[in-house]
Amino acid sequence: MITEERAFYILQLEQTASAEEIVARYENLKDQYRRIKDETEDLRTRLAYQLKQIELDDVFIYFRRKQRI
Repeated sequence: MITEERAFYILQLEQTASAEEIVARYENLKDQYRRIKDETEDLRTRLAYQLKQIELDDVFIYFRRKQRI
């Protein structure tokens, strides 16, 4: 279960971040993780970054439900 504290930790943001900062950080990390996942040949690394992408999506959903974004 994602908590607000955990969500901000995953995004590496302060809890005072604005909705725009949250969305921008989400998109930036999502693109970065996708690029790393796509460029690597190592299956373990691919899976790890796929899990990170899922975790980011969970954070995004959490903030949408809490109407932060």
